[in-house]
Amino acid sequence: MFDITYLGRRCFRFIRRYPRASTIISLLLVCCIGIWVGVWVGRTSPPWLGSTIIDSILSRLNPERSDVTKSVARGIEHRQIQDNGMLTNILAVSPDAVDIRPYRALSAGIGTETLASLARRHKALAAINGGFFEMVGTFRGESVGALKIDGKWISEPEQGRAVIGLRTVDGKIEASIDRIALRQELVVPNGETLPIDGMNRNRGSNELIIYRPHFHAVTLTMPDGVEAVVRNGEVVGIHNGQGSSRIPADGYVLSASGKRREALLTHISEGDAVQIRETIISERVGDSDLWASFTHIVGGGPLLLQSGIAPSTQAYEQEGFDRAFHSFWHPRTAVGKKADGTLLFVTITATEAGVRRGVMLPRLAELFLEWGATDALNLDGGNSSMLVIRDEVVSVEKKDPARDKSSDKLEGKKGQVEKKARVEKNTKTPRGNRRIRPMPKQQGRAISDAILIFSRF
Repeated sequence: MFDITYLGRRCFRFIRRYPRASTIISLLLVCCIGIWVGVWVGRTSPPWLGSTIIDSILSRLNPERSDVTKSVARGIEHRQIQDNGMLTNILAVSPDAVDIRPYRALSAGIGTETLASLARRHKALAAINGGFFEMVGTFRGESVGALKIDGKWISEPEQGRAVIGLRTVDGKIEASIDRIALRQELVVPNGETLPIDGMNRNRGSNELIIYRPHFHAVTLTMPDGVEAVVRNGEVVGIHNGQGSSRIPADGYVLSASGKRREALLTHISEGDAVQIRETIISERVGDSDLWASFTHIVGGGPLLLQSGIAPSTQAYEQEGFDRAFHSFWHPRTAVGKKADGTLLFVTITATEAGVRRGVMLPRLAELFLEWGATDALNLDGGNSSMLVIRDEVVSVEKKDPARDKSSDKLEGKKGQVEKKARVEKNTKTPRGNRRIRPMPKQQGRAISDAILIFSRF
């Protein structure tokens, strides 16, 4: 039987016999209690994932909170929530008040551009970053995942990931969110079909890729394959072992390597008439014709909500997103849809441009449910997360220049040196904790595509 009196006597004897050890144990116990209080108050991860234990606990005991909703234009509302260093932007858009269209950076198949530049160039009221893209190499800026603009495919769906489809019906924007796959086939003169593996991207081994005029002037391929130039449905040239063929404005180029190379050479020759057959396969049975009718499709992933139900983390991983992506804090961009058709464009970032903070995907799905969404899709996040309204980046807290100037004067030379040292220390640690990481001061890198919103009034 547990005897509290006996335990108390033993503790007292231990303290008298080992005073130094007792002091150390007591200090450790106090520190643990302090950490536990900080975690409990903040309801988040342990504060050592932030800057310092003391600063973290104090910031959680005295959090800065605000929740402001403003009308941007008729049928468009912007809600901004600031809570404990996190900045959530929600742009609610009525389907009959806007036109929505995705745009490619630089109006080309590869290359990147800042979101603010895209919005200004196309005179958009608001803009949010779109899907994933290649970040390095010759194909930097090439979309990774589904992208369809004005009825033309720019990039094929990736690993059956979720997408959002947009079209205008009777003056209203209709949107749908689901996981889809695209099957493309080359129909050769004898009626047989050759599967097309992808479009407007780097050609891998044993692949047949189609390159269209909006990709680039040439295919940018190596001379280890064969390329068939097609104009107005007719093969006008076959270049074997050359690579980087010029893409005609009124056609496309079929580029094949490995086994696909032999198949293409066997089935076509100059002067043959060929065509491309496309079939969209949706996860919801019977929706293939619906998806074929969407003018615009933007890919992302994973799917956050479908008919008011949040998928499991296993479903995230089936779309190709591992635990480091879905169950750690990252800046996020997402889009959701309410039952009445209202669209929600969301970014969750840190209030400061130099800090990387965000939310886990399961929590993001819960937030969309709280905001009244029935369907939701995660888009490209991290350094790409950005929302622009009327040429202003709202995904970073707008600082008061007068206040910053006065604080700099009070800080003095010593404070400036310490501040510089802190910034340098932060930028020298690209690895390590996942809660706070350095980010570009402009809050966001150049991106490959974006969703632009135009008011009808």
